[in-house]
Amino acid sequence: MTGQRLTGIAIALTLVLTPVRDVIVASMTGHMLVQIPLLLLAGFLISAPPRTDMRRSGLNPGGAPGLLLTAAVLTTWMVPRALDLAVTSNSIAFLESGTLLVGGGLLRHSWQRAGAIGQAFFIGNVTWMAAVAGLLLRDAPVRVCTTYLIRDQLYAGTGLLLIATAIGVRWFTTWLALPTARTNTRGDRSSSVDAPSCIGPTATHTSRAERTTR
Repeated sequence: MTGQRLTGIAIALTLVLTPVRDVIVASMTGHMLVQIPLLLLAGFLISAPPRTDMRRSGLNPGGAPGLLLTAAVLTTWMVPRALDLAVTSNSIAFLESGTLLVGGGLLRHSWQRAGAIGQAFFIGNVTWMAAVAGLLLRDAPVRVCTTYLIRDQLYAGTGLLLIATAIGVRWFTTWLALPTARTNTRGDRSSSVDAPSCIGPTATHTSRAERTTR
């Protein structure tokens, strides 16, 4: 068993079976910005790296189904009613933990298969969803969760906005630094510069052919 898997199991057991969970979910900020990402990370670490034969199989084509399911899991546990139930009901709490762990595993098996376009689509949707949820929590005039106070909403909403902005900026700068992006940019520039030089010899040969014919 690898160190990554042991780390993931330790995180999962700590967040599911120990009093640490009660301390974290006591605030909306801890619930949304600490527990949910850590459970997703634990599922990612516990899951075995995808094998070559699984990548070539028809399951999870292009990584799209796995990324969509992961996004759906994250969306579900950002709903205020779902947060309330996960705090007040042990069965829903286990359901939350289980689905987030599965979502982390799906993310690991789908990330490389999705490629740059699929990854950008997933990051864009998740960050946009987090930003919208953050704005709604900040601007809500009343409590959206019966478990948490309005002050908790304000802190959680602000945290979601900051995290969504940081992830979006980080992903964009990382994409710009990719060799493929630089190669495509240079290729476009070189093609635009070389185009006139390609036209010149062609026009010269054509004029010479016309003179010979005459």
